[in-house]
Amino acid sequence: MTRSDNVRGASWMTLSMLGYVVNDAFIKKAVEDLELFQAIFIRGLFIVVILGTIAYARGELRGLKRHLHPTIAVRVAMEAISTVLYLLALSHVPLASVTAVLQLVPIAVTFVAARMLRERVSVHRVAALIVGFVGMLMVVQPGGDAFSPWFFAAFAAMFALVSREMVTTRVPMTVPSLVLALSTATVITTMGGIVSVFTGWADLDFDAVLLLIVASCFLSVGYTTSVHAVRLGDISFTAPFRYSVLVFALILQIIVFRDVPDALTFIGIFVVAAAGFYALAREPRVVPPVSRG
Repeated sequence: MTRSDNVRGASWMTLSMLGYVVNDAFIKKAVEDLELFQAIFIRGLFIVVILGTIAYARGELRGLKRHLHPTIAVRVAMEAISTVLYLLALSHVPLASVTAVLQLVPIAVTFVAARMLRERVSVHRVAALIVGFVGMLMVVQPGGDAFSPWFFAAFAAMFALVSREMVTTRVPMTVPSLVLALSTATVITTMGGIVSVFTGWADLDFDAVLLLIVASCFLSVGYTTSVHAVRLGDISFTAPFRYSVLVFALILQIIVFRDVPDALTFIGIFVVAAAGFYALAREPRVVPPVSRG
């Protein structure tokens, strides 16, 4: 990968994190009045319409059969599992805290990438990940009063996400990113609809629908840009930029939920952000191409 590819991959990853966390904030707000799977289903309907319309306009739905590949089914399954586990945790744990748990993903994907994809992992990338991990621990504060058993659902979601990223690298480049995102949205929406039949529905009001529309718009961005990021740059380079989600989560937790974290959390967020900037600053101008076989 060239420096340019990695920088663009990092930019997509940062934008993806923004899309995901804004979605998280609004879905968390919506499930205060709605059933969780009801919210997943309604939000999913909006996402399918958004992504489907864009994909149709770009002609990416023509000849859809040629895009079918076994890795897509595996990727979608991992996405669905991680989504359910993460949202279960999110409904019981503060946004910034549960988001911080998923910051184990950068550590995991970096070393899995080095092992399975034979990416060259420099000492600077490893240092950035370790520093970011320390910052994450400052935010989560395991063993403190704020620790909840629901964090374990977030940890399980993390393993599913790592699997999803590894599978994404195996999806043929001929499959458009929008088709991947649309496939994911369709399956998760269907799952939400089926489960909601058993968990029940709460009364819908305008505010709840508006929250879900905003969530769907930002999650659509998250779905598509995350695929771009993994495909474009080295996973080991873009991984530290996942930590940017903590900064976004902290801001939204304060603005949306009026919940101001303690000083240690703020320090942890700063450490996390510094790790990402360090990784970018230390990236060489040219990275020799390496085999992905």
